[in-house]
Amino acid sequence: MQVMHATGMSPYSEQLEDYPEDVKKQYFQLSEIAQKLKAEFGDLVLLDPVDSASPQGVWLSIRHRILRTPCVLIHGSKVFSRFPSYEELRAKILETLERSGPLASTRVSR
Repeated sequence: MQVMHATGMSPYSEQLEDYPEDVKKQYFQLSEIAQKLKAEFGDLVLLDPVDSASPQGVWLSIRHRILRTPCVLIHGSKVFSRFPSYEELRAKILETLERSGPLASTRVSR
């Protein structure tokens, strides 16, 4: 699977082989969702994966009271406290677009 570089996600590398299977599975699920979002929404959606252990991830966790990851924020609001399916995420994005116009950011915290 080709990982979409436009999301800011690192390309597949040998380092990924050292991670547990569940982490690798989630990485590829996120990559697949990112590719689908880019294909369907283009520049209307920005996927910004954030490692929950990074300084930005810690700050987002405190600010949005994220107790479990993964978590999905849309326009600064927590919409999923789990890893959603593409269809669930798509529905939330469309709902947000209808309510407020183009999205400024969609964040996925891992």
